[in-house]
Amino acid sequence: MARFRLLPKCLTLVLGLIVSRHVNAQPAITRPASGASAQPRITIVDIKLLTSPDGGGLHTQEWSKRMEPLDVTIQIQRPTLNDKPEVKERTVGTIRYVTAIGTLDRAGKISFPGHSFSLSDGPRLSEWITELKTYGAQGTTEGQPLWGLTRDQFSKVYDSLLQPVEAELIGLSPSAAIAKLPLPRQYPVRISQSALTAADRGRVRQDVRGFSAATALAILLNDCGLGFRPNRTPANGLELLVEPLGQRQDLWPIGWPLKQQRIKAAPKLFAMTPIELNQVQLADLLPTVSELTETPVVIDHYEIDQKKIDLTKTIVSFKRAETSWSVALRTMVVARKLSREIWQDEAGRAFVLITTNRPGRSGATTE
Repeated sequence: MARFRLLPKCLTLVLGLIVSRHVNAQPAITRPASGASAQPRITIVDIKLLTSPDGGGLHTQEWSKRMEPLDVTIQIQRPTLNDKPEVKERTVGTIRYVTAIGTLDRAGKISFPGHSFSLSDGPRLSEWITELKTYGAQGTTEGQPLWGLTRDQFSKVYDSLLQPVEAELIGLSPSAAIAKLPLPRQYPVRISQSALTAADRGRVRQDVRGFSAATALAILLNDCGLGFRPNRTPANGLELLVEPLGQRQDLWPIGWPLKQQRIKAAPKLFAMTPIELNQVQLADLLPTVSELTETPVVIDHYEIDQKKIDLTKTIVSFKRAETSWSVALRTMVVARKLSREIWQDEAGRAFVLITTNRPGRSGATTE
């Protein structure tokens, strides 16, 4: 049986999950600012290219010259343990820093999430860099893939899925669990033919109470290899269509980028505390971390099952140190070919997602 050795200071933390019900929190959709003063005045773009093991280094000098006139900084290197393709940003005062991490293959092609360029794509690359400087990591609001919906339609669907879940759903089939979610009647759920078997035979594997309806639905469907997306009906209405994961890349994501500083979103997750663990099952540890930090820990069962990783057989240890659970958890899971990510649901509730070392974050593009 797994044993947890938590030092005295750590034991003083409050046990028991406190469910966040702030349904009026800032939604994950980024809407136009009401005044120009809310926007950073300067944007600095950094490009980081990760060379593949089979080559790419021969083209580093050419790409360095190509980037020079675009007024960006560029790094080209072999990937480290935590590197993955992504476009992210942070703001310090009036300066916005945008970092685009991509890959450089042996043919000289560079790829970022949603964008790829060859050395002959100078104008397109310049246009994209200008877009990053103007709009930041999320890019221009024109032409974003919002499931073919107008922005008004998408906002209505998004806002209708903010209500928190109160029912206990563990052990139910997705079909039965969906009936207990606070979902809007104007957007009925339809299970596709290819998803029917999993929807009836699968079982919800983790607690989704306190999450907004959309994230709760994404989590419980993910437990069974399913996902959902808004879909137009023949009568020009809208529905929530359930489909198998892996069939499409534009299914509703489990969580959205945080809209506040991480330490404010999950203070106890980042608080310094003495931690020491010796030969603990990761499956046992995760619920304990959730209770100690008062931050839900969600498991991406689909991705983890695809990699044939059994969390009940994954044993972790942590040498005694004064650190945060965020750092300790990341250190332990990375060593097991997993990753610790921090997201928020549609109502702004922060949570930890344990998933695999995926090449990039899948899911819909935020507005």
